[in-house]
Amino acid sequence: MRNKLMVSVVMAVVAMSAVGQVRVQTVALEKGWNAVWLEVQPEDPAPEAVFAGAIVDMVAGYVKPVSAAQFVKNNAVNVQSLAGWNVWYAPHRADAPLSRLFRMQADGGYLIHALEAVTVTVQGEVTGRAFKWTPNRFNLAGFTVAGQGAPTFGQFFQASTAHNHNKVYRLVNGTWRQVLNPATETMRAGEAFWIYCDGGSEYQGPLSVTANTSAGLMLTGTMTGNLTFLNAAKHPVAFTLQLVAGEGNATPPMAAVVRTIVPETGVAEVPIDFAEGAWTQEFPVLEAGQAFALPLVLRVNEMEKGSAAGLLKVSTDVGTETWIPVRAEYQ
Repeated sequence: MRNKLMVSVVMAVVAMSAVGQVRVQTVALEKGWNAVWLEVQPEDPAPEAVFAGAIVDMVAGYVKPVSAAQFVKNNAVNVQSLAGWNVWYAPHRADAPLSRLFRMQADGGYLIHALEAVTVTVQGEVTGRAFKWTPNRFNLAGFTVAGQGAPTFGQFFQASTAHNHNKVYRLVNGTWRQVLNPATETMRAGEAFWIYCDGGSEYQGPLSVTANTSAGLMLTGTMTGNLTFLNAAKHPVAFTLQLVAGEGNATPPMAAVVRTIVPETGVAEVPIDFAEGAWTQEFPVLEAGQAFALPLVLRVNEMEKGSAAGLLKVSTDVGTETWIPVRAEYQ
């Protein structure tokens, strides 16, 4: 029976210092090589700190795109013979002085070699960065999907002409195997895979979510934040928005701004308050190609001076997830 790479990621929000935008990524590693997509920025990015106490002896970080020839001529993982990788060797290894990987970064793909099956938890901040595709190359990519009910490769990439193909490779038993039927193979949370990008692309998945800053949603007493949702799929997409926060962290009191028509004065903006603390809100289904902008304001009368932070989680019925850092400042 084929030993599939089993990478399951459970995300939770935990307490942090002043930022409040931390999650825990729990990765179940199989014995041997695993292709992992790191979704958080570790508090201490050194590999020996990330894997302290774990039975992990090698970590390889992806440096540059590869050609298709790699998968034809040498599809087995062998980081010693592959150009384009920086490798960390555990201190107990004789080749430890040859280590060239000193920091692990969020939103990046890594090959992790475990001596035995082991579970590793990584605590770190959510960056909110979008994936940047390198055109006309294989990209080592990964996307946040649900642990249960994740989409197939076909469902996820159906609407993207740059990726709607079977030029996809996933790691199985230490060997890169082509995904021959994207319509039936399911993506896995925390998994990194190779996928070819035909031409340029900014595709991020069936539902694209962007905030008013590149670092996430920012709210102040005078600044309105915006979240924009775009259905990039070829079918309707339903989604929910959830505000989550770690223990001991104040969550930003927010309201959605709704425009109404007042006969006497014309158009007026009316704030619709979300619940205090954590909350979940369902939104109307977006048809294919539709976009929806959600203006958000800070309820300053309910916030003490200072800062508050949390995370917004967007979950779709397709099985994708998007995490947006949110920070509020009131002086």
